[in-house]
Formats: sequence, structure tokens, C-alpha cells
Amino acid sequence: MPPKQKGKAQKKKGKKTKNGTSSVEEQFRKALLEVEVLQDHLALRRQVTRRTQEHKEELRAKLQDLQGDLHEEKDEKHAIYSEMTRQQQALEQQSSASIQALKQEVEELRLQLGDTQQELEEVREELEHTKSKKDAEITHLRGEVENMESEYENLLHSCLDHLLSKLSGAELQWKDQALSIHQQHKQMLQDYGLNPLDF
Repeated sequence: MPPKQKGKAQKKKGKKTKNGTSSVEEQFRKALLEVEVLQDHLALRRQVTRRTQEHKEELRAKLQDLQGDLHEEKDEKHAIYSEMTRQQQALEQQSSASIQALKQEVEELRLQLGDTQQELEEVREELEHTKSKKDAEITHLRGEVENMESEYENLLHSCLDHLLSKLSGAELQWKDQALSIHQQHKQMLQDYGLNPLDF
């Protein structure tokens, strides 16, 4: 803009000059100056355009890099998500299998517990039956022992009584024999002239 104002000032000066050639020269200089200014502006605009284009290319390259990074990150996230989904599914399958196995084991243990409780009840009943049977046998044997004791006591008393009667009979017989032997010895001593009372 300032060159245009300068041109206007030169135009006025040209009008003041008397020579017509001076005016043409001034116009030529003015045109030349305008051309130079326009060329400077054009060069400046080209430089700005070039820088803008370079900046645009840089931004486009950065954008492409960012888009590539974003795409890679998306791919990586997708891969991570897929892997996590696969691991989660595997864990769910494993957990489901473990739960199923544990349920089956619990069911088997319940059945075994039921069988064991039934066997325990049968053993308990058998034990009670055996105990009552043994108690009955013990009571019966005690009765028999008491009866045998009574019978043996009666038999012993009977034998002792019989033995005592035999001993009494034998005692009488021994007394008779002792008295007879005593009389014989007494008589023999008297026959030898000895006094039996001295002995």
C-alpha cells in the first residue's frame, strides 16, 4: 500500500513538470515499483504458501503417523481385548468344569455319607442286638452258675454229711478197736508182771 501512495505523490509531481517525458518515466518507475512490490508480495505469498504447504505436509505426515499409531493401538487393544476375552472364556469354562466336578464330587460324597450312615445304623442296631443277646446270655449263665453253686453246695453238704456219718461210724469202730488193743496190751503187761499204770 505505501508504494501506491508514493506513486500518487509522484503523479502529482509529474503533473507539475512541464516535460511530458518526465511523466512517462514517472509512470514507468511507478509501474516498475508496483511490479517489484507485487513480485515481493508474490514471492512472500509463495514463501508463505510453500511454508504453509510444508507445514501442511508435516501435519499430514504427523496425522498419518498418528492415524497409524491409532490404528496400531486399536489393533493392539483389539488383540488385548480378544486375548482377554479368550482367557475369560477359558477361565469360565475351567470354572464351569471345576464347579461341575465339585458338584459331582459333592453328590458322590452325599451318597457315600448316606450309605455310611445307613451302615452305621445297621452296625448300631446289630451292636444293640448283640449286646442285648449277650446280656441275656450273661443273665442266663449267672442263673445257671447260681443254680450250680446251689447244687454244688447241696452236694457238698450231702457229701460232708455222709463223710461225717462215715467218720462217726469209723470213730466208733476205731474206738472199739483201740479199746480192744488197749485191753490186749494191758493184759500182756499184766502177764509179764508189769503194772500198766506205770507206763
